[in-house]
Amino acid sequence: MDIQATPMNSHTIIPLVAATAYLPLLALLYVNRPWQQKHKLLFLYLIGAALWSFGDIFFRSNLFMEDKVLLGKIILCILFWAGTQLHYFMKYIYSPVETTKKIPFAYIAMILSWAIIIAFLPESVSTVNGVTPSYGFWLIPPSASLVYFLCRDLVLLSRRYRQLTDPIKRSQILYIIIGAAIIVSFTLSSFSQFGREFPLAHIGNVLNASILTYTILKHRLLDLKFVLQQGLVWIISAALFVGFYLFIFFLLHLVANYNLDSTTLALTALAAITVAGIVFMLRQTFMKLSAKFSIRETYPERQALQDFIKRRIHGIFTLSDLGKELLGLLTKVLQAQRTFLLLSESASNDFVIRFAEPKGEGSQALRIKQDSPIVTWLNKENKYLSREDLDIRPEFLGLRKNEAEASRSLGIELFFPIISRDNLIGILALGRKNSGKYSMDDINITESTINQVAMSLEKQFLQEQLREQQKELSLINRLASVMTSSLNIQDVYDAFVTGLREMVSVDFAVIALREEQEICITAVPSKNNQIWELNQRIPLKNTAIEWLIKHKKTLVEPDLSHDSMFITGKQYLEKGLRSIVYLPLLVKNEPIGCLIVASNEADAYTPKQVSLLERLASQIATSVENSRLYSRAEQRSRIDELTHLFNRRHFDETIKQEIDRHTRYGNTLSVLFLDLDNFKNYNDRLGHLEGDKLLAMLGQLIKDIMRTVDIAFRYGGDEFAVIMPHTTADDAFAVAERIRGKIYSTMARKKINITASIGLATWPEDGITRDEMVTACDSALYYAKRTGANRTCIVSKMMPTFPTETTIIGNVEKETLNTIYALAATLEARDQYTYGHSKKVSNYAVALAEALGLPSEKVAIVSAAALLHDIGKIGILDDVLRKSGKLTKEDWDLIKSHPTLSRSIVAHIPSL
Repeated sequence: MDIQATPMNSHTIIPLVAATAYLPLLALLYVNRPWQQKHKLLFLYLIGAALWSFGDIFFRSNLFMEDKVLLGKIILCILFWAGTQLHYFMKYIYSPVETTKKIPFAYIAMILSWAIIIAFLPESVSTVNGVTPSYGFWLIPPSASLVYFLCRDLVLLSRRYRQLTDPIKRSQILYIIIGAAIIVSFTLSSFSQFGREFPLAHIGNVLNASILTYTILKHRLLDLKFVLQQGLVWIISAALFVGFYLFIFFLLHLVANYNLDSTTLALTALAAITVAGIVFMLRQTFMKLSAKFSIRETYPERQALQDFIKRRIHGIFTLSDLGKELLGLLTKVLQAQRTFLLLSESASNDFVIRFAEPKGEGSQALRIKQDSPIVTWLNKENKYLSREDLDIRPEFLGLRKNEAEASRSLGIELFFPIISRDNLIGILALGRKNSGKYSMDDINITESTINQVAMSLEKQFLQEQLREQQKELSLINRLASVMTSSLNIQDVYDAFVTGLREMVSVDFAVIALREEQEICITAVPSKNNQIWELNQRIPLKNTAIEWLIKHKKTLVEPDLSHDSMFITGKQYLEKGLRSIVYLPLLVKNEPIGCLIVASNEADAYTPKQVSLLERLASQIATSVENSRLYSRAEQRSRIDELTHLFNRRHFDETIKQEIDRHTRYGNTLSVLFLDLDNFKNYNDRLGHLEGDKLLAMLGQLIKDIMRTVDIAFRYGGDEFAVIMPHTTADDAFAVAERIRGKIYSTMARKKINITASIGLATWPEDGITRDEMVTACDSALYYAKRTGANRTCIVSKMMPTFPTETTIIGNVEKETLNTIYALAATLEARDQYTYGHSKKVSNYAVALAEALGLPSEKVAIVSAAALLHDIGKIGILDDVLRKSGKLTKEDWDLIKSHPTLSRSIVAHIPSL
């Protein structure tokens, strides 16, 4: 091997620049501790690349002339080490798992390459006209293996690039591919004759160092603090400027044999600095022109976005306007299919979609909990989060299923944190791009926009919260005033629901109270209530109140069409209700019932709204309990102690209230009066104690038969009344007939000669005022009793009305009727074979009279006369009346005389 010393120091400039270019990279890596596996692999590569160029300085200089072959071996070993580390670094980028788990074949190949280098390479080093190594055949095997690994890495990195949607990762991989391709190409060229004479490989090393530096600073290959990053950008830019400046002079020296002296360097440096300063001052103009040309499709939208950020945002005073305009502009600039702005809820601190562009179905499905890994990561890292990160990062293995599914169904690709004063106040989510994938430019625009609007967004958000709190406080105070001013639960309910509709969606609301093992519907809507009726009772088991009694907390069913916990859920759904909130009414921490609020919309109630409902429910609970206690005390004064029905006083109050209520809301009200037939005779024969027992039994019987919405009263003596809200005449007649029929069958079974006559009137057809309704009911009742009793008469369907002076049953007339019924009962009791005969005759006679169209007073006379047509039997001896054998002539004469006796008895009754 021939070695001759010829100093060629100019050939060392390029390796020097290359070695120097890696120093900033090592500094950046140093400040990025603690290191991950990627950082360690990058560090090993950077050390190898820097040492390779640094060693080549000595190899190409006039130093160590006797040891050039040894230096060549060392440099080749370092080169293969750097190439192997580059392979593992790139492999970690596209397959981090395989990098740590598989057998390190590249390291094995490197060791074998070192063995070949130590044994055979380089064959010789010539120092004539520079330091020129000669490698020979043995360079091919180790070079081929290293080139195979690196080319394979480039192919796999290209595939990974096409698969990714994360703009930053795509940019990182793209520049790593470019840098690796350059270093491989220039290194291979160094094995040519020209490449062995001149340091071409180190030009590639300089370019690769520059690309890596740009990738780290611009595309975040390493995580750097902003201030440190900006400072290092200027330092590294200056260093690269100086390096390339010297490199250009070196090329001039080689090509044109240009002489280098201090004066030339100083003047040219001054000129270069001047030109650089001018270019720096004009950079904004150049950037605008470049942007206008390269992004001409979205340039007007970008200008509009900049105008919004710098000027128009200061004239926006509501969060709604700010959110809608911001998302609208961003969607156009980024060419996104959809964008979402998620803000924190004050009640739960969860992040929910407040604004969506364009607005569509499913926007409300995404709710990111405050303890979600997404929120934790965005708050900690303060940088965007991609779909790939959610799928592969271990931090997101605990991500809730509903959050992952919702974000996937909405097509969200990127999450951006909106941070103001070190607090995460919102999340910007980007859906898929209209075409292609998001670029680094899109990321920069988005982050720049967020940084500039974050403070304004927080300000509007806080102002909106303040306005809502003031509105809620005003509502609570107003409702508190109303609730403390009334002891009527329905009045409290009406005022409560009216105020509630100002804040939340309310399509149905009801107050239900627990009464032992039942639920009593205490307050219902006056209009459009087709679910529960006032005072309706429901078994407690398997209901929401049973659940609330056990858990003492609010329960929300967001969508009844998907799931319902209680037996009442199907009934609500059939009426069109989708979401429902059950709020316990707690008094001294004990549930007395619940407030039910429902909406026709699914997911209608946010946690914030539920929190407001809970506060209002706590307010109304005390009022409801006070109303109930007052109602119980007042009810005792309105209850008849004998029958446990409401008394006459309560009837007078209730009928007036119901007429007023039906006047306001427009519906039909029916009232019936019931009077017992032959009760006086029963009372006189058996005594008042037995009469009281019978009245108590009949009061319970009426209560059991009537509907839950109906209200029963003991009107006085043996008279009863029932008020039937929202009931037509036909429906009321059906109820009255059930009551009459039940009384008749019960009394017949007990062999008690008691029946009921019922008069029925309907508001407003039969009367407008309370007095008119009572008069109408009395008229119908009088007609029923005068036309045979044990029947129901509707005043509007009576025959021509009685004269005015007889429309109300007087005491004398009533006594007369009682006498008639007593005589008829006495007659029936004497002859068991003809029991019920007089009543049947009376019914047939009335039917015929009404069919003939006789006036009502005539019908009444026919009824009474028919009932008493056999009254003369009272003069027949019992032995003759009940004789089973053949009658004698005297017996027949006595029987034939009874019609004459009947006529004489009836003639003494004035009305007949």
